[in-house]
Amino acid sequence: MGHSNVWNSHPKNYGPGSRVCRVCGNPHGLIRKYGLMCCRQCFRSNAKEIGFIKVGNEIGVKRYLVPLKMPF
Repeated sequence: MGHSNVWNSHPKNYGPGSRVCRVCGNPHGLIRKYGLMCCRQCFRSNAKEIGFIKVGNEIGVKRYLVPLKMPF
């Protein structure tokens, strides 16, 4: 087994490299809260369909509110 084959010789079953977005397959910027398992780009484009509501506070910071019932 050569030196270059050592790094990816075992499957990655734990850690950040083992999880990917269920929509696009991107491993970066993953939102795992509430079992979403989608990247932040896919979350922003699909937040309304999932049931999240975008609200702002007095400072002007925009945030998403959690729906009362998760659709999945």
